[in-house]
Amino acid sequence: MARDWWWPWWISSLFDVGVVVLAVIVFLRASRRRVRQVAVVIGIGAIVAAGLAPVVMKGKASDTPMRMQTGNTMMTTTTP
Repeated sequence: MARDWWWPWWISSLFDVGVVVLAVIVFLRASRRRVRQVAVVIGIGAIVAAGLAPVVMKGKASDTPMRMQTGNTMMTTTTP
C-alpha cells in the first residue's frame, strides 16, 4: 500500500539510517544480552524501512492536487 507523505522518500530513509546508527551504538555499548537483541531487531527493522521507502512512498508530480486531511474532512488544493 503506497503512502503519500509530504516529505520525499529519501528523508524517510535518512531518518531510518539515523535509527540504524543509534541501534549500532547501543549494540556496541550494551553489555546485557536482551538490550543487544532489542537493538538488533530495531536496527533490522530500520534497514528494511529504509530500503522499502523508495518503493512504498510515491513521488509526487507538481501538477497533482495535494490532499490535506483536517479532522474528519478531506480538503483538496492545487499547487501552482
